[in-house]
Amino acid sequence: MSRFLKVMIVLLAIAAMAAPAMAEVTLNGYFRVQGTMQSPSNNKYDGKAFSGLFENFETTNNKNLSNRSFVDQRIRLKMTDKLNDNVTVVWYGEYDMPFGDKSARTLSGSGGELSADGIGIETKNAYVDFKVPNSSWSVRTGIQGYGLGSHYEGFVVQDDMNGIKAKGMAGPVALTAGWFKWKENEWDGSDDVDYYSLAGEVKVSDQVKFGLTADLIKNDSTSAVNGSAAKTDDYYYGAYGSYTMDNLGFAGSLLFRNSKGQDSGATDGNTWMLNLYAKAALANGNIKLHGIYIPADDSSGGTDRFSANQSGWELHADNLMIFGTDIYYNNGSQGAVNVYTSAYKGYGLMGLTVSGDYKLPEASYLKYGAGYFMAADENPGGATTAKSDADLGLEVATQIGKKFAEKYDVSIRGSYAFMGDFYGNNVDDLYKVVTMLNVSF
Repeated sequence: MSRFLKVMIVLLAIAAMAAPAMAEVTLNGYFRVQGTMQSPSNNKYDGKAFSGLFENFETTNNKNLSNRSFVDQRIRLKMTDKLNDNVTVVWYGEYDMPFGDKSARTLSGSGGELSADGIGIETKNAYVDFKVPNSSWSVRTGIQGYGLGSHYEGFVVQDDMNGIKAKGMAGPVALTAGWFKWKENEWDGSDDVDYYSLAGEVKVSDQVKFGLTADLIKNDSTSAVNGSAAKTDDYYYGAYGSYTMDNLGFAGSLLFRNSKGQDSGATDGNTWMLNLYAKAALANGNIKLHGIYIPADDSSGGTDRFSANQSGWELHADNLMIFGTDIYYNNGSQGAVNVYTSAYKGYGLMGLTVSGDYKLPEASYLKYGAGYFMAADENPGGATTAKSDADLGLEVATQIGKKFAEKYDVSIRGSYAFMGDFYGNNVDDLYKVVTMLNVSF
């Protein structure tokens, strides 16, 4: 019996013995298996070309690299104990077990290899929710998912972090405020990395809503954090809104970044991002248009750009897998190639995507996406090298699946990216095909 199963049996036994004292305990999550075939990518977890700890696509013209194939597997479990109407305790963890391989988090044992017995259970979230009696306010304390949110396409940060979040109504405004500690460093020194967030949303009517956000990443340490330089105050100001009528909706967001160096103006920088959306509801699905623009970095020091972050969630809502983030990826290639090779490198980003989903008979479904992307400037002042062309390329993607017994979701998805001249004349096009079993519970 593997150590993982032993640990889970002990946890469940403890929960069973404590059941009389529990008001309401629920367990949910997913079990996901993915067999992947794809174009060459960086060696697993080495981070050579991308900042995150994930395997991503190789965009050089190295013809000696081979295509990759592997079977990824993950289980996520979220245990929620509702003690009463006001207090809830949550633990959310995961275990990775790729076929015949260890995951990056396997501390000992074989993981997904022969004999299994891998030790590598991770805690994603662990927090307490408190609903303030007789009010609309609640407080969440502990490790939790947080960030700028889907309004800003997963840029800057969308991750698990330790801190305190409060939310509630202040008149017509739904407020959310958070303070999170990313790095403590020395307990007796002012060398921490803190994240402060404030957001307010107003629902004018059933058709109209808008919101404002203000975030600060305050880095008082001597090392870079989340892609930004050390000793900086990074301010983010955002606005978003949406309007819906019948089966048609429009939305947009605007995000500004202003970075201030604490010791020197050499790290000062400014940039911004615009997203525009149009969505239509169809008889058995929907279709969405999405346009994005991020200007090129024309500064002399390479500071007028968004910094690469560790979240790995940029452009995740367009059903893309290569130029956008593959929303189902676990340990395989994230995608978002254009973000990491263009936007984060100072060339900016322009793109237009079309995506949607369609319900088919017999509990089947279809999802699709296509997007064309360009660099805002192939030779900006803030980039280290000039490119011969701004054309990043075109991606087309689709997914078809079917649910058996309501929960047993089997699908196959694939994507092909026609690589533009931005990457050179001898770069092969990229592809990714995934057969997936995804059981949500």
